[in-house]
Amino acid sequence: MQLAINKIYRRIFISMDTGVSDHGIEIIGVDPIPGTSRIMGPWKMTVFWSMASASALTPLIGYLLYPLGLIDMLIAISIAFLIGFVPVGIFSEMGRTIPVPAMIISRKTLGYASSSVMSLIFTFVNLGWFGLNDITGGLILASVTSSSPIIWISFMAIVQIMLVLFGAKYLEKFYRYTAILLVFSYGILTYLLFRVYRPDMYAVLHPSTAVNWGSAIGLVLAFSILAWAYKVSTISRFARKREAGEPALERSGFFMAPSIGIIVPVYVMGSLGLISEAAAENWNLAAVRFSGLGSIGGAVAIIASIGASLAIIHTNSMNLYPATADLLSAIEGLFNKRLRKFAQPISTAILGTLGAVLAYAGILNYASGFLNLSGSIIFPFTFVLIADWFMMNRHSANSADFYSIPKNGLGNVNLAGISGLIVGVILNLIHINLLNALFLYVPQDIFGSLAGTAVFILVLKAVQKKQAAQEENRSDTVAE
Repeated sequence: MQLAINKIYRRIFISMDTGVSDHGIEIIGVDPIPGTSRIMGPWKMTVFWSMASASALTPLIGYLLYPLGLIDMLIAISIAFLIGFVPVGIFSEMGRTIPVPAMIISRKTLGYASSSVMSLIFTFVNLGWFGLNDITGGLILASVTSSSPIIWISFMAIVQIMLVLFGAKYLEKFYRYTAILLVFSYGILTYLLFRVYRPDMYAVLHPSTAVNWGSAIGLVLAFSILAWAYKVSTISRFARKREAGEPALERSGFFMAPSIGIIVPVYVMGSLGLISEAAAENWNLAAVRFSGLGSIGGAVAIIASIGASLAIIHTNSMNLYPATADLLSAIEGLFNKRLRKFAQPISTAILGTLGAVLAYAGILNYASGFLNLSGSIIFPFTFVLIADWFMMNRHSANSADFYSIPKNGLGNVNLAGISGLIVGVILNLIHINLLNALFLYVPQDIFGSLAGTAVFILVLKAVQKKQAAQEENRSDTVAE
């Protein structure tokens, strides 16, 4: 018996790549992923991001866009997808090309110290998402079990911390093996919603107010596809390395897999949230009470609601995992070589606990404002990082180039990157009354982010021109 247990143990844990995990606990942190661990294909990436996106909080988008009606909401989601799939695909390629998180790449874009500051900011953004999802799951389970949400918030936080400790490899397996259960649970709840409440589909399909397309599309982007964009490389660094001569179909699969995975649950669960709000006056389908089902039907509804809580665990694991990577991007230098392997597990445990505290504090009451604020920060960062990736040929760099700590101010603060980011954030946050007509159709966060990217390009060109002139002057001096 002991021999069989040891064999299973070696197969599950010891066989993992040295340096990535230790006794099953991921310890790689933000270091480059070894080639032998880069085995994820497009299909696994699609399933992974579908489960990450399929949160029990995702139906909230149906509540937030309820006045639009179902048809206009689906149009807004489709436009958001068309805007977001290219940035998401580029971040997927980043991780495959240089197998490190995006915040490590940003050390060149923003400067080492500036990137560390942004990493800390994004750590707390991800903790906000963690808290939002954790309290939603707690309310679902408290509703179906008639117990305190605090119990379930704590329980789910512990489960999520444990999952993230095992890292990306086992997160992917957990997502893949529980996907059917999640789909089945929501399928049952959808059937019960239509059977018990009989939604008025005419009212659901038609808007109750004029559509502000800019606001609606921006909300979808901040809620889903662009909010996930910079996190994509955190997982695609485990995907198969991009090789010269790679078939176009395979490359397209890696490029599109995260976007498709992210947006499909938004379509489905956003629709369910809107219909559930219209029929039962509760967007949270898993927390809807179904009366008149009898003892067996009631038990089935409770089991389905508990199964739907998997959605919280799925999504929150992918809020906590990038939060850990973001924090380590900022503080990894504080750990000496002996303690470095403990950095990722310790950070995961601390951040998971802090996320649960945000849930206890009632962050769900500030969901809409949090979504808008996070988008105002993440969008310009996303666009500036992409521009730098291509303009500075970061894709041709070596992984080691991103880990050397600069000894001068110029390496710690990149004027072009910081200028573009600050301008983008400011333009996203302030009221620009002169452009209100434009913002009825174009999200302000997209406008501000593109303007910030334009500033980044202009400043970068000016800095490069000045450096070239200085080099020319030095060459002339030497020649004389």
